[in-house]
Amino acid sequence: MNTNESRGYVLNGSTVVPLGSSAVPPPRSHDPKRVRRRLRLRFLGFLLAPVLIGGLIFIATALFSPSSRDVEILPGAAAISIDEQDVALVVYADDSRPGIGEPMFQTRAAVIRLSDGATLWDRRLNEELGSEAAALAGDSSLVYVATDEGLAILDATTGAIRAEGHGIDGIGADAVFSASAYGYDVETNAVVALTGTGAVVQIPVGALAASPAEASVARRWQGTLSASAFLDTAALTRLVDTATATDGTTVGIETVAEAVSRDALVITSPDGALIRRTELVDAEIIPLTGAQTRLGVMLPTGQFLEGDFSDIDQDDIEALLEAASAQASAGGALSSPAGFASGYVLVQHRESVNAERMLLSSVSVATGELVDTVEMGADAMRAIAGPSGTTAVIAADPDAWQPDTLRVLDADGSLRRIEVGSVPWWVISFG
Repeated sequence: MNTNESRGYVLNGSTVVPLGSSAVPPPRSHDPKRVRRRLRLRFLGFLLAPVLIGGLIFIATALFSPSSRDVEILPGAAAISIDEQDVALVVYADDSRPGIGEPMFQTRAAVIRLSDGATLWDRRLNEELGSEAAALAGDSSLVYVATDEGLAILDATTGAIRAEGHGIDGIGADAVFSASAYGYDVETNAVVALTGTGAVVQIPVGALAASPAEASVARRWQGTLSASAFLDTAALTRLVDTATATDGTTVGIETVAEAVSRDALVITSPDGALIRRTELVDAEIIPLTGAQTRLGVMLPTGQFLEGDFSDIDQDDIEALLEAASAQASAGGALSSPAGFASGYVLVQHRESVNAERMLLSSVSVATGELVDTVEMGADAMRAIAGPSGTTAVIAADPDAWQPDTLRVLDADGSLRRIEVGSVPWWVISFG
């Protein structure tokens, strides 16, 4: 037996160590303080373990789970040119990015290149629930957005706010905090604003400072701009039964069988000759409408009536048609059909008499055939067109109940989908 490897043995309750072996260390004394410390640490670990595990699960879920979208595109969108490319300047409400440090409710503005759907920038405007906003105008240097916190002037390249609210030269403390107090004057290519003194000022597109509006501009906008808390976008959202292209071609909806909502899309040349006739169900034409809001009402005939019709019941068709006839004789303009410049007509309709779902279709002017059809979860809001002619429709995905996407009409007639408010995981997680 190798005694150097022996651990000893017990004899009559005592440990006997063989000769040459090292002594067995005495038993460790139990220090009460150490025991209590170990117990406290174990208890603390027991309490913290669920918190740490839950925190890790929360972080992993935020990082690796796809973000849900709860986006509503507001009617006041615009198509402008930045660096000679058509882009959509979109304002939207977003309730789906409550990341770390992010408010639950947001009103945002985004610039989206229509050629490939790339979002050039996406900027939070305010954090108010139900806030109104409208894209007014822009160029390659600045874009202008009306909000319920005043006018916001943003850098066209980065989205950084260059001036807003009381900080705009020429408006200052007289800024009105209402989106309906601002507009875009096409004739002068200037943003117009109603001040707290009741005066109208204008800001040339590309400039940061306001100056008193020209007399003709002030007359044109006096009575349209207001400090109302509600932005009237009724003229932007109405679909029509008749639209006229710039060359005089007329696109109209004729009733085929009213009992089953069967209609015909009829395209007529300027001289009155029939070009194409396509039968659809419950069809309406999507017109091109500018971003600027105007005082008036859009009729199903495609005619916009300038003026205050608040004292006329919208169901009083005779009164409205009488006003429309008077305005038409004075040269009132009709709506233009969206997509016509590209050789198509954009139409909203149903799939069949018994179907409830709503469809958006591009109809070829040359053949009368439906080139592309996509399903929508709600009525199309409106169509916008850029300076180069690119047309986009504000629409809803099939599973959405409010407008949340753009449908861009490509040269081949297809309706390409662009997602608005797409948020990368690192943005939704860290704000």
